[in-house]
Amino acid sequence: MIDLIIYGTGKLGQMMYYLLLENPQYKVVCFSADLEYCHKDTLLSLPLIPFNEIERMYPSSRYKMLTVLGGLGGAEARVKMFNRAKDKGYEHINYIHPSVIMEGCIEMGENNIIFPYSILGFSGKMGNNNIFREKVYIGHDFEMGSHNFIGVGCNIGGESKIGNCSYIAMGTTITNNIVIQEQTFIGIGSLVLKDTEKNSKYYGQPAKKVPIPQGERG
Repeated sequence: MIDLIIYGTGKLGQMMYYLLLENPQYKVVCFSADLEYCHKDTLLSLPLIPFNEIERMYPSSRYKMLTVLGGLGGAEARVKMFNRAKDKGYEHINYIHPSVIMEGCIEMGENNIIFPYSILGFSGKMGNNNIFREKVYIGHDFEMGSHNFIGVGCNIGGESKIGNCSYIAMGTTITNNIVIQEQTFIGIGSLVLKDTEKNSKYYGQPAKKVPIPQGERG
């Protein structure tokens, strides 16, 4: 059994706790968060430990970690959390729900989270810290970087390439052989038929590039 820390106290981190309860391979020992989010000593009846104290109480030599922050938390914040945990020496697990269908070998780094009822096509590969929500389909020979968030019910065609730090909202369809450049935001229910540009926002059926408000620019 793997003793596991969940770094992240938002709704997605709490969802992961309940999913992990069903898996005898893991035992969640505590939650951790930055000090400003530790308003109580416990969360879901487990200790809630400020992140600046975590290695003293739960050292990386014994405990592994799952860093969890939802997509709307922002890719920059998700990258920062993951890197801070790595800097403290924590090894991250990959969580793949038992209902997920993996069509052959999938190469992946660490801290990838695949929620229930998703399907990953054969010969795919991904980096670190990606989240696939429920009922995602991604076709064969896909390539994905790191720190991406794929929303519920997305359908992504085969041989697609997705860079780093993108957000693809629920119900989006992306056809085959499409390149999603890094820091792309795709709005809910979009139909993507063309490659995207870096640090851009798309919405619609078919998806078209839309302006990014000044405060949202990377």
